[in-house]
Amino acid sequence: MSFCSRSRWVLAPCALASAVAGSLLWIIPRTILAQESAPAQSPPAQEGRAEDKLLRSPIFLEVSDNLLENFPIPSPRTRWSFPEEQADSVELLFLKSGMAPGDVEAMTEPGAVVRSDGWVHFFPSNSVVEGMSREARATLYPELARYAINEFHESPVLILTDTVEEWYRSSHLRPETVSDISRMAYRRGSVWAFSDVPLLVAKSQGESDLKTFYKALTRTRTYLVRISIGPHTDTIALKSYWRPPGSTFRRKDVEPLIESLKETGTEMQLDLVHLMPPLARKLLYTYPGPENTAKGILPDCHWTCLNYFNYEPHGYLLDSKLATSKVLEDYELGTGPYHYGDILFFIDDLNGDAFHSCVFLKEDLVFTKNGRNQMAPWIISTLDEISRIYLTSRKGHIEIYRLRGTKSP
Repeated sequence: MSFCSRSRWVLAPCALASAVAGSLLWIIPRTILAQESAPAQSPPAQEGRAEDKLLRSPIFLEVSDNLLENFPIPSPRTRWSFPEEQADSVELLFLKSGMAPGDVEAMTEPGAVVRSDGWVHFFPSNSVVEGMSREARATLYPELARYAINEFHESPVLILTDTVEEWYRSSHLRPETVSDISRMAYRRGSVWAFSDVPLLVAKSQGESDLKTFYKALTRTRTYLVRISIGPHTDTIALKSYWRPPGSTFRRKDVEPLIESLKETGTEMQLDLVHLMPPLARKLLYTYPGPENTAKGILPDCHWTCLNYFNYEPHGYLLDSKLATSKVLEDYELGTGPYHYGDILFFIDDLNGDAFHSCVFLKEDLVFTKNGRNQMAPWIISTLDEISRIYLTSRKGHIEIYRLRGTKSP
């Protein structure tokens, strides 16, 4: 269904970026600085002057130790579950994935299978899971991912770097654990995915090692972003770009700082957070707190985008129906290039629903929150990374929605 079919289009709940998110509540980040990174290939954004280019450093956010203690760690027993009506075809699926016939026979014999509430549960041994090839995981796990009961397959831990080792380079994981994750990771579109959390829970060397492992699974990559300001910077254009679309509102709190940096006569760097609206500035790099949980429903990506320019968040935007109405009344479908403040909606090709959204900032950078859950922080990410997370397991595309009445900068 077309996204432009206004009578039917709705904001679907923002999906979790990782299964670990579903088992955690309010958490505080531990920030780890990573190496400097060059920008990824940019989307069709407006070209800027050389001194307007953004510098970014990737960082990782993790759950704090004290809060992790309050939440359950998964069972060390691997379980694969299928609807009961598919029980007769599961054995063939296991064999097609490349599993040894003897292992399949042991898993599917009547005494090893549990049937409950319309589901058939299989319990592969640790040796069977550990011995699976990467190809076997890439074949079997997408089938398991079709059912929410298989939480670590439906929403696996996603690793956005080229290698698992790079993702966990600055973590406190034992080298053996990183090696295990790397060996058991499989491709899910253009990212690495890891689903065998119960197995590594079973292999942990004590409680401390277990907590270190589980915390590392919550890693979220974001960016510290700075803008270069020098003696030749067009500060008028700079301040104009970062105003709300269609607004002549002056950011009197930051304008003196911008001018003072230019007057130094040397190249200086200003953290991008100073140019963001007050609410976004407050939320960036943080997690939902008690003030959010007390409302009975947590903020998601759509709430984040529609509140981006608000000084205080509008609570009614927690409701998907009311948030959908807000988009259809106040926004219109836009065309490239992207402009600051555009909401980029990820649209399901099958039903036309928006299942994720983010606010475009500049170059390839966006502001978002990946999931309506308490372990998902508000982050600056790249459009490429967000696309790799959300467009690998479902068919969709990105559409631009822009505040009505605003003109191109």
